[in-house]
Amino acid sequence: NQKIMELPGIKNIYVQPAMDDAGTALGAALHINMKLNNNKSWTGLETVYTGPVYSASEIKNALEKNNLSYRKLECHEEELGKWLYEGKIIGRFNGALEWGPRALGNRSILAHPIENEINDTLNKRLKRTEFMPFAPSVLDEDADSFFKEYSSDHIASRYMTTTYNVNPSKIGLIPAVVHVDGTSRPQVVFEEDNPSYYKIIKAYKKHSGIGCIINTSFNMHEEPIVNSPEDAIRAFLAGAVDILSMGEFVVEASDIA
Repeated sequence: NQKIMELPGIKNIYVQPAMDDAGTALGAALHINMKLNNNKSWTGLETVYTGPVYSASEIKNALEKNNLSYRKLECHEEELGKWLYEGKIIGRFNGALEWGPRALGNRSILAHPIENEINDTLNKRLKRTEFMPFAPSVLDEDADSFFKEYSSDHIASRYMTTTYNVNPSKIGLIPAVVHVDGTSRPQVVFEEDNPSYYKIIKAYKKHSGIGCIINTSFNMHEEPIVNSPEDAIRAFLAGAVDILSMGEFVVEASDIA
């Protein structure tokens, strides 16, 4: 996708977020719509957060069913940003499930990007045996400082579906999310796309000075991204993360007997 973006005359590309077999139905529907209605004005999805949503009571019931000690935080984004700065690995379960193979903040595992060692830690915790690079979530206001040739109108960057060459001066700041060839595959986070997730990264930046965090899918190796509260709790109890954030509720691994 990056190579296409770099072709002469190409200003932008759109890679729809479910860029696997799930996208076939959307493509068929668009094809027929355009054919029957001569409608060629479709410019992309309004949101990628189209999956199931679970209420606070459903989340609370799942936590209590599993005998987990939890807290409700009024300003949970601020607390999560602080924990990320302290080196905690966080499993985030919030709002509607993302459509497609990319976790984009609502079913994500979050960590700080400032040291290469975190990659080995995450792979071990998630039981990922082969090399699997991790991607960053970056505040829109900071993206052009991290990535060469980035522009705020690049649609694919919102869905983690294209790579960029990382500015050499920034590689040392975020080594955990830079590939061996000097590229990175970011999710550029705009406040209007996901206000709560944006606030978490903003809070992390307040402590670290870096508007970028690791974002990898919340799942154990070779399993699908977690969907329900029970899925998230099972991954948490398997040791995937230090802190489970579910809506405004949080559970710390240190509180488990």
